[in-house]
Amino acid sequence: MKLLWDLINPGTNSSIERKDSLAILTVMISAWSFLLFTIDGWRLSHKNWQGAITYFSNILDSNDEALCAAACEALALVFESNCLEKFSSKTKDSNKELKDNIIKQLRSRLSETGNERISSQDPRTGFNSASATLDFLEVLI
Repeated sequence: MKLLWDLINPGTNSSIERKDSLAILTVMISAWSFLLFTIDGWRLSHKNWQGAITYFSNILDSNDEALCAAACEALALVFESNCLEKFSSKTKDSNKELKDNIIKQLRSRLSETGNERISSQDPRTGFNSASATLDFLEVLI
């Protein structure tokens, strides 16, 4: 999981240079999310995932729908883990404040693209990840 994170978000001090396509980045984020889903929250290190919420929320502004969907899924799993302090680089933000910021960003994305919550679905899956993530986060509050 750490290796995937280093590939997804090499950081400034890394010797890894990412030249991957958006499709490869999308697959790496999905794989990271799958691994996150299989790990108990108490086993997650505070130092490995700092900034993940910010990183994934920045991707929500992407024009690539598949990449945005992967970021939405990752964010939903991060919030579901109930270990936000391990994923946030901002120690001052409360869990509610983090959720509120992501909710605002998802609402903005849906309104900018003109998508309605239910009618804009991925034709391959019948699922709109931004809408589903928004619904999920609103229930957590």
